[in-house]
Amino acid sequence: MKIQTLVLSLTLFSSVALSSPLIDVAKVAGKIQSQVAELLGQPTNCSKSKYGQKCSYSVAETEIVFINGKADWITIEGIDNIPFNRNVLKSIGISPTKPNFKNNFTLRWSSIQGLKEVSIFKGATNSDYAYIKVFTK
Repeated sequence: MKIQTLVLSLTLFSSVALSSPLIDVAKVAGKIQSQVAELLGQPTNCSKSKYGQKCSYSVAETEIVFINGKADWITIEGIDNIPFNRNVLKSIGISPTKPNFKNNFTLRWSSIQGLKEVSIFKGATNSDYAYIKVFTK
């Protein structure tokens, strides 16, 4: 009985978790640091990088490099429990579509929903992390 309850709970949690995104990349993309803080909360850490301010956020284990003052390079580590397929895009607020490039370790989309490039990398069994380029390569 306990195992059935656990399985049912995990199934319900999985469907709820996938129904709303962990983070909505489109809302964060191109925003200045104060606007991102309104969406994701205050960063846990910020440092200067070669390209601009780099900040980490606890939401979906996200790291953002602000190039020319705007959220440009976005890395999302918190997708480890999501299967490695095009539906992983739902977890970051993007409508799933066929990738422009695909191999056993990478899924990549170019010019998707106003973003320059979105890449998803595979972990041991599921997705590992997402890397989004908003404006610059």
